[in-house]
Amino acid sequence: MVESPMYERLMRLVAAIEKASELDAWDDQHNKVVCGLNEANNSTHHMRTTQGFTGETGQQIDDWTGRAMKQVQAIKDGHNTAMEYYVEARRTMKQVREEAMQLSPTLIDSKLEALADAAHVVIPVAPVIGPFGLLINAIAAKGEAYVQGLVEQANNQREVAATDILQRANNTMQGLADGTNAQMLQMQQDVENPISVTPVPKGPSNSSVRRDIENGYLNTSAHEPGVYPGNRDTDYGRSGLRGPGSGLYPGGYDEGGPISDRVMSSPRVPDRFADEGEAGSRLNPISDPQDLMDIDLLHTRVNGDRHRNGVIGGYTPAPPVDRYHPLWNVNGGPGSESALAGRLSGAGVLGAGAMGVRGAARMGGGLHSSAASALGRGGAASMSALRAGTYSGPGYGTYKPPSAESGTAGVAGAQGSRGASGTGAAGAGRAGAQGGGFMGGGAGAGAGSGKDGKKARRRKYTPFRVEDEDELPEGYVNPMSQTYGTDEDIAPAPRRDDGWDLRQW
Repeated sequence: MVESPMYERLMRLVAAIEKASELDAWDDQHNKVVCGLNEANNSTHHMRTTQGFTGETGQQIDDWTGRAMKQVQAIKDGHNTAMEYYVEARRTMKQVREEAMQLSPTLIDSKLEALADAAHVVIPVAPVIGPFGLLINAIAAKGEAYVQGLVEQANNQREVAATDILQRANNTMQGLADGTNAQMLQMQQDVENPISVTPVPKGPSNSSVRRDIENGYLNTSAHEPGVYPGNRDTDYGRSGLRGPGSGLYPGGYDEGGPISDRVMSSPRVPDRFADEGEAGSRLNPISDPQDLMDIDLLHTRVNGDRHRNGVIGGYTPAPPVDRYHPLWNVNGGPGSESALAGRLSGAGVLGAGAMGVRGAARMGGGLHSSAASALGRGGAASMSALRAGTYSGPGYGTYKPPSAESGTAGVAGAQGSRGASGTGAAGAGRAGAQGGGFMGGGAGAGAGSGKDGKKARRRKYTPFRVEDEDELPEGYVNPMSQTYGTDEDIAPAPRRDDGWDLRQW
């Protein structure tokens, strides 16, 4: 599907951690060391208190046994402190494994796999000014373009999460290694010079773990908090982000339960697309996944019926960084990545270097005129790699689109980070009036120069026209019969024969 080097590296670490569980068989050796040191200390103390010499000889024996007891105690304290670093290292590895297993081994769910064959997917966007100054709040994309873009973003999000886990694991282990080296150096000095013994530096474990170690038991349970930065009781920060109201999904998501009557009774918000025939309309859906990379597809609910009080139905992707999120169950569980690659015309389609081609003109909200449509499914091998954005923040829910190319300008991201006002949107309206593309695809938005710009100005979109002798394509919708109006006067279109195909209803 896609290349995931950091996730694969993390899984190799997980396999090594599982192999390291064999260290449990050696835990009783610590108990033997503690028992031996205690016995040595007790024997020396017994010798000091029961020796029968007096005078200078007795004083010499007392001094010698005193030094010996200090040396034994220094060795014991140093050993126990070293064991603190040891058990915290093992505990860290267990917790790293637990957090790593929170990541999903599958990037796609079953519903996403089925969307690959959809004629088009309706993606909501913040209201933007499209051609001729019309407000647009939705775009249409081909199912396979949407799936390819979503898989790429999902992979990027999982890669960021895997990198984060590896970085925190490395930093934690390096800190433990530095502490161990400093502690061993201090213990060596105390043993060599028992007269000036200094207190052993405090180890990283809490008091209960320290007591266990002093009693000969190595407490490496992952239930202890440890030094690894992460709370396992909250699934490392994920459990609080699994509800529809977590803030990760501005449009919420369908939990599979009953539809709220309050939502059903509220006015419907119609989808407003570009003029039919323009890129992003239902007759000319986006076919280049690169044109969707400025939209946070992972947290955007698509194909939903929007109402003033909420959304009915639709599809929200299951998060690849939380395999226990309810959306995995709602969406039918993990999908088959290999089967999806086959449905998208070959295993190489979703591989690195074969994910899409950059459109000639950059469109609003991260869209571009669809130059890949001429390639068809068979042209995937010649496409360039997708440039997807990155995820960060709590739950990796903050999306940063890819940096704009020279001479391009994006407007109105899917989550409303940039509104309809501003120079970019105004340029989009002017560009549309010139017929140069969709939502900023023309020269008015600074959307291209050189050969790419010339291609954009030459491109003409021809909408589908119905002739008396022509047979309508399956699923054709008459754009003139759609419902328009405000939330106050909106009403269904009259169901009378207007001369168009009845299948439109």
